[in-house]
Amino acid sequence: MSNTQTMNKVFLALLLCFLPAFCWSLSGTAGERAAFAAVNPNYPVTPGDTYTLTYIQDDETSSLSIIVDSYYMAQIPGLRRINAAGMKYSEFKSEVEKLYQEIYPGSVPVLTISSAGIFNVLIKGEVTSAQELDAWSFERLSTLIASVKTSYTTTRKVEIVSADGETRFVDLFKATRTGNMSQDPYLSYGDTVILYPYDRQVTLSGQVRRPGTYQLTEGETLQDVISFQGGGFTQTAEKQHVEIKRPFNASNNEGSTFYIDMEKTDATMELMDMDTVTVSTKSAFLPVVYLQGAVGTTNEGTSVSSKVDVTITEGEKLSSVARKMESQFTKVSDLENAYIIRSNGDNIPANIQEILLSGDTSYDIVLEDRDIIVVPFRQYYVFVSGQVLSPGSYPYIVNKNWEYYVNLAGGFNYDNHIGRKVRIYDVYGNKYKQDERILQPEDVIYAPRNNPMYWIGKYGGDLAVIATTITTAVILVNYMNEIADRPTNYPTPASQ
Repeated sequence: MSNTQTMNKVFLALLLCFLPAFCWSLSGTAGERAAFAAVNPNYPVTPGDTYTLTYIQDDETSSLSIIVDSYYMAQIPGLRRINAAGMKYSEFKSEVEKLYQEIYPGSVPVLTISSAGIFNVLIKGEVTSAQELDAWSFERLSTLIASVKTSYTTTRKVEIVSADGETRFVDLFKATRTGNMSQDPYLSYGDTVILYPYDRQVTLSGQVRRPGTYQLTEGETLQDVISFQGGGFTQTAEKQHVEIKRPFNASNNEGSTFYIDMEKTDATMELMDMDTVTVSTKSAFLPVVYLQGAVGTTNEGTSVSSKVDVTITEGEKLSSVARKMESQFTKVSDLENAYIIRSNGDNIPANIQEILLSGDTSYDIVLEDRDIIVVPFRQYYVFVSGQVLSPGSYPYIVNKNWEYYVNLAGGFNYDNHIGRKVRIYDVYGNKYKQDERILQPEDVIYAPRNNPMYWIGKYGGDLAVIATTITTAVILVNYMNEIADRPTNYPTPASQ
């Protein structure tokens, strides 16, 4: 037989060998497992494995199956048994092909894996129920336990007992965090997995790189939780005020909250189950001022006061805050008459309008922690009250005098008001002469009650009664005085 014919037959043998496995892989996971094991030199020979040995005999391609039993023994039909315990697939393949070639020279033997062995793994402990699950030699621990663990199962301490009784513990969290896959091993034939409940579980939030809920192992401290589980502080983390919220403790079932300075030795403290660790941002501890009054989304004509917190830095001025918060001002914001209330009670005028328009630093003020910047409301109405027919508020129009607004209010009520005298006040209660005042929004035009006939009509009857009563009293007094002045000793008839 020529070399060309021999090579063609070898190629045909290989094609016939791999084609079934390839087609199988398209139809289900069994074929995928076989294909994966075939290309992985570290696949361990496993009880239940089925191998196909293809060879050439009498110019014909033949094949036979080899199955590995529960004792790792593989019977090669017509030859002998091989103990495959501890062998890798590549090692087993080499030994079988060498043995067959020695017995049948020129047979060009090729060994491939047809199906990977499936075995049972007992899982017990902190599980929904103890049970045996199907696994294969490239089944990782984390995949197998995913469906049976409970909300109390720890992944930090998982026990694996091998078929020969050897025990080892692995930490699945380390495998996922560091990529150390020895902590998430492949399972082997005869393994038993024991799961345990977690000892402590804490929640980490705020300014850390990996917020989340984490399980702790014995000896892990606050520092470990932040640096390892949490990935360390962010650049904006406030390390001196780490908050620990503890729902329960020995002395108080209602729990407690306390703060830890991570730059001191307190960082080595041990946490308790259900603790919540919160790392605040540095800005939470910066000075703050309050922008209050006609700010926010207030619409024109409303009078709902808002309050906005603004974080400042040391030495920051009103101009900086005003520009930073300029979008908060609306048409009803009276920026010209804003003022600052200090924590000591001082009121400081703050003309924000000049600051924004002119940039004049003479109006600028260095802010202090807890300052309240009050922006009054400025409603675009003029109020007409007093002796008019329809008192109320009327839209402000520039350069209109008081008569315009009195006419809008229906004119004077002449039963109670005579003449054209009105009083004008601004929003702050200052009084102005009616012919000198250029009306501004929120001015008040007041028409006083000054018709004397109103007072006569209202109080005339009472005055008449009072006058009559006084007159009667005077007459009675005069009469009594007259009686008192008459002589009392008159002559009798006897004396005459």
